[in-house]
Amino acid sequence: MGSTALMPCTLAKLPCGVIYTEVFAEYLAGVYLKHAEAHPRRVMTLDYIRCASGPMKGRAWWQVLWVPQETVPEYRCYRMGRIIVHIPKNVQHGLRERCLDFENGRVVVKP
Repeated sequence: MGSTALMPCTLAKLPCGVIYTEVFAEYLAGVYLKHAEAHPRRVMTLDYIRCASGPMKGRAWWQVLWVPQETVPEYRCYRMGRIIVHIPKNVQHGLRERCLDFENGRVVVKP
């Protein structure tokens, strides 16, 4: 008889409602360490778009942007693991109650 062992997954929820795994936070920290030096006085920003209608309905895209520090409101910045990330209001709404994870070398947004 075979058994399936699942790795425990630590989840965290930001005050804005975005949920993320520890694995995603570590992935994001790696991206930060790799690219932050090239973006002085800029804040790592998550961008996320999900189509609600039309031929692309249900498809989603995400990316990391580096936004000038002076344009980022502090109240939209959150600690995800070891780093501070800016999550704009529209992205907060799109990711609310969804879980950001990193599986098989790619970011996954789970409902």
